[in-house]
Amino acid sequence: MLKIDSEIFRSSAHPKTRAHHALDLCFMNKPVREQSSQVRSEIVGNPPEASATTLDAEIVDLLYEQTFSPDASSIPASVCETFSEILLRRWELCCIIIYLQGADGHLRESAMHRSPRLDPSVGRKAGKAFAAAIERENDEVQVWLDEDAGAGNFGNGLRERLVDAGLRAGVATPIHARGKLVGALVALSAFPERMRAALDGLRFAAAPIVIAVGSAQRSVAMREQHEQIEHLLEELQQHSSALEEANSELQRVGHYRSLFLARMSHELRTPLTSMLGFTEIMLDQEKLTEAQRRFCQKIQAAGMQLQASLTQLVDLSRLEAGHTELFLHEFSLRETLRESCAAVARLAQKQEVEIDCPPSPDLPSIVSDEGKLRQVLYNFLAHAISRSSAGQKIIGRVECPDKSHFQIIIEDKGEPLSDPSHIFKPIDLKAPSEEAASMNELGLAIARRLIDLLGGSVHLENRDSRGLRAIIELPSRPPEKRVNGE
Repeated sequence: MLKIDSEIFRSSAHPKTRAHHALDLCFMNKPVREQSSQVRSEIVGNPPEASATTLDAEIVDLLYEQTFSPDASSIPASVCETFSEILLRRWELCCIIIYLQGADGHLRESAMHRSPRLDPSVGRKAGKAFAAAIERENDEVQVWLDEDAGAGNFGNGLRERLVDAGLRAGVATPIHARGKLVGALVALSAFPERMRAALDGLRFAAAPIVIAVGSAQRSVAMREQHEQIEHLLEELQQHSSALEEANSELQRVGHYRSLFLARMSHELRTPLTSMLGFTEIMLDQEKLTEAQRRFCQKIQAAGMQLQASLTQLVDLSRLEAGHTELFLHEFSLRETLRESCAAVARLAQKQEVEIDCPPSPDLPSIVSDEGKLRQVLYNFLAHAISRSSAGQKIIGRVECPDKSHFQIIIEDKGEPLSDPSHIFKPIDLKAPSEEAASMNELGLAIARRLIDLLGGSVHLENRDSRGLRAIIELPSRPPEKRVNGE
């Protein structure tokens, strides 16, 4: 429960009244019923007039109702109206306006309650002038048109506002919290004698009204925030549902794609294997002419390329579906690099490209999936060969910056790329044939996913002079979570 210093909401122009004692009790850390009993005792104990006692009790009860048990639909205007009806009913005043301190430090109108006979625009103009006088004087302001005395240097301006509004009296009571002006109550009337009779009541009610109006403003702000949070939660739930549906659809599509590729691969591999077998038998025949042998060799090369493409498509599908597992064992990194270079020697010879992978005797043994590492090396070396011209050299080497990681660096002297990272993207079947990725680039997309599976990374960069450099960094042992297939 809120606790406020006893100096809060004390008018600087008047000594502490029974209302201020009551307000102190309102914000002490005591149960509400005990507070209510003490407040009423403080207010109504031996009052000079029964009517004052009734007003005091009515104001305090309303303060408790608005502060400790506010209506869910309470707004500053309705709170001001509720309090103002008490004062208007008792003294038949014309208008009561509540001002609270805004973010800029100036008093801003918070709520207004008026007689139906008063034009709200002229009432607001008069109230605004009184609020400005409160800010300048930091003290209570009174203007009576039935008296000659003004209200300081600004009295004539306030009198003119009252005359324009058809009113004859105005009182502005400041409300202070910890010595600072936090609000004001402005009362306007066409009958000065009624305003004089209501003066003590206005001073008494000013602080409770400002407290209740401020509480209503906070309640409104909290309700708006609550509605906004509920709206955001509803949107989040809708987005989450849409995301779940999209993920489910993606999984379904991915499943059917993997199934299609697996069946397509099986259906194509069977006749392709037969074709390659018969081609090999034909090439073994000595009676073939040179033209016939050349045609058979082209058939064999095309069939082997198609077979490699089918294998790559199936591998990529399995990787995307997460169906690939790691089979770890310890092996020699130097031997794996040497054997991978030997595996692409036929491609390099056909392209008339030299492969230079100098062995390093101090390369350590590692624990990883040897088959997948061989596939990574083969795909990168094959891509480097396809980029190279006759007579060029491809360099491959291994570096070990520390015991936990090693780097495989492959360099070629082909044409530099404007955006090397794009070659890791899978083949785009919608792209024109001259722009579509080659099967070697599809092999790099597969290699990239295998590197991720092994817990490593790859970086491509153009060399300063000419060519492309691929830097593959892998751990000497894949992380535990990848070993467990998580």
